[in-house]
Amino acid sequence: MSHDVHLEAPILTLLPNNLDNLSILSVGCGFGGWGFLIRVRKTGAPRIIGVDIWRPYIKRLSPLAVYNGLIMADASHLPLAEKCIDISLACEIIEHLPKKSGYLLLKELERVTKRMIIVTSPINYPQEVSINPHGKHISEWASREYAQRGFSTKIVYTLPKHLVIVDRICRMLLRRLPPPRLVVAWKEIEHYSTNTKQT
Repeated sequence: MSHDVHLEAPILTLLPNNLDNLSILSVGCGFGGWGFLIRVRKTGAPRIIGVDIWRPYIKRLSPLAVYNGLIMADASHLPLAEKCIDISLACEIIEHLPKKSGYLLLKELERVTKRMIIVTSPINYPQEVSINPHGKHISEWASREYAQRGFSTKIVYTLPKHLVIVDRICRMLLRRLPPPRLVVAWKEIEHYSTNTKQT
């Protein structure tokens, strides 16, 4: 639902440069940040579908024409046909679901996606303040939980590089919790080039 700028580079690197004729699903599209970013930073004319459970997000995005289609639905029950989407994104959404529903979301993404699934989630992140009743963090997902389902993972640190060593020292001396970080998990179902689309 949210859009963390620390995720932009890792996710955009995973996506092909040319998205022409590809279908992209953005689950938990929220205010549309990923749709806007894909339109601006990538080439081609992909068909982007947004899914969100909260009606105000869907209503706000409808007139903006960033998405080719918007669907109001529960993320763990996607009303889409099997293998109808090339690339699925579920960024900063799975932590808003109970674990059981999160596993259902991953299963649904595998069902509807042909090429690649990208999922992100925070670790040790402060709770966001949101008027959205679905905006509360309910679960946390470790890299190993994604790996058990065949995903590759990368940890994205939110601290500037020059503060990482200071943070490590503070954590050792003061027994502080690790800083917030983000897990980027991706699963390539069908191989394609990240530079050009394959036919």
